[in-house]
Amino acid sequence: MQKYFNNIESIDSFTLSLDYHKNKLQCLHCNKSDQFVSHGFIYKQRSISLAEKVGKRIFCSNRYGRSGCGRTFQLYISCEFISFQYGATQLSIFIASLLVNLTVHASYQKATGQSESRNAWRWLNKLMVKLTDYRRFLKARTQTVSTLFISKARRLQILFPTLKRLFSKMDNCPCSYYQYFHQTSFI
Repeated sequence: MQKYFNNIESIDSFTLSLDYHKNKLQCLHCNKSDQFVSHGFIYKQRSISLAEKVGKRIFCSNRYGRSGCGRTFQLYISCEFISFQYGATQLSIFIASLLVNLTVHASYQKATGQSESRNAWRWLNKLMVKLTDYRRFLKARTQTVSTLFISKARRLQILFPTLKRLFSKMDNCPCSYYQYFHQTSFI
């Protein structure tokens, strides 16, 4: 089942035509294919007064004579990360800043506008966990040591060459492109 879409309009048109897609959609839990119902939008709180639509829910209905399992699935726009305050654009700016040899603190501040950079290290840890997925996406092994990226942290020396190749292969927002292309989260 497709999880990431280009924009909210494509998610909305997809969920409005669930009966048309019933042969292509199958519940991951109960394996039924004609029980999906649109369930409402997912919002992300951007500020105190602004909540933005970032996705939509569908569920395998077990109500009104339907025999689904009742599980809910979430569909997102590809430029958003699930349960993250910042989106793919900010993460792409952060990574691009690191690749031009800015410090972790300066890169995080440039991407988010925040002076506290402890979340930057969490982002780097999550990127390290996904490193094998990025290398699999590139379908080639990246050298682990590079003279371009000299850092005291060994994990950054391992991570940066792969991220540089990943970013050079994709245009616009690489994080968003990766999510849409692979239908899995970038981070």
